[in-house]
Amino acid sequence: MKNFLSRRTLLGASFLSLLPFPLEAAPSLSGPVDGNSGSTLFIGDQKGGVRSLLRAAGQLERLPYRIQWASFPVGAPLISAIASGSLDFGYVGDATATFTFAAGSSLKAISAWHVDGKSNALLVPGSSNVRTLRDLIGRRVAFVKGSPGHLLVLTALQREGLGADQIVQVPLAAANARMALSSGSIDAWAIWDPYAATAEIEDHARILLTAHGLVDEVECGIASEAAITHKRAELTDFMSRVGKALAWSVTHLEQRALAFSRDTGTSLDIARVTSSRMVMTALPSVTDEVIAIHQKVADLYHAAGVIPSQLNVANFYDRSFLIPV
Repeated sequence: MKNFLSRRTLLGASFLSLLPFPLEAAPSLSGPVDGNSGSTLFIGDQKGGVRSLLRAAGQLERLPYRIQWASFPVGAPLISAIASGSLDFGYVGDATATFTFAAGSSLKAISAWHVDGKSNALLVPGSSNVRTLRDLIGRRVAFVKGSPGHLLVLTALQREGLGADQIVQVPLAAANARMALSSGSIDAWAIWDPYAATAEIEDHARILLTAHGLVDEVECGIASEAAITHKRAELTDFMSRVGKALAWSVTHLEQRALAFSRDTGTSLDIARVTSSRMVMTALPSVTDEVIAIHQKVADLYHAAGVIPSQLNVANFYDRSFLIPV
């Protein structure tokens, strides 16, 4: 941790530049609608994955409310949309949530999933001579700022006793990073599925390491205060449906892959790899273990100098939701 403690900025950027993308970078919030009666939940989704899973598992049938969906490429603009009041709820990684909490947001994490980590990977070009993390010393490593990929890079460096300043950090959006890796403009890319699977299958990239067994990680269900106050029943029902869909997917990988391919336009080969590696378990409530895992993330980010002060993440969890899963 010694090298991390001396690193107070990332690429000379201010803390504000590391916060999630501004709302104006988000897509239109007029996505598909499910249900036809009752109040409306405004839900953010990444690459359409949650909606596709719910549809495949039959969990969008007989909704007692409407769901208005908005799809985002990654979690940062999604959580910005919740913070702006445009959305009620969405799932993001604990790494992404940490940046929003550190910025003083009033949002709350009301649920969590355990994440296996197999789908979060550090990739290099197939022709690269890089075989270990130490081979990346002095080389260019890209990631989405404040994302699970960012967390993977910092954790992997820490395990090897390396400082963040021993690589050239290149914060890039996912689409730009894929092109940069293919062209040789960067030497490695930390990203998750389906982006990682796409780079493997279509660009012949090679996985150097994954978060499996390396990073303790949770996915957070993030809600606005207004939604917690006025839409508690709808949020509880929605999270229960997602938990049941995740449990269903464990024994229905092919159906999940077929649905994801159909709903998002992703090739079936990529969808199959993504479904096989995205192993997540929904919990019925926020636990002490969840908060402890998330606290380690916040402590690592503070030690690395990418959030300005220590953060007590327990203050940003609402533990009052009990979710049938």
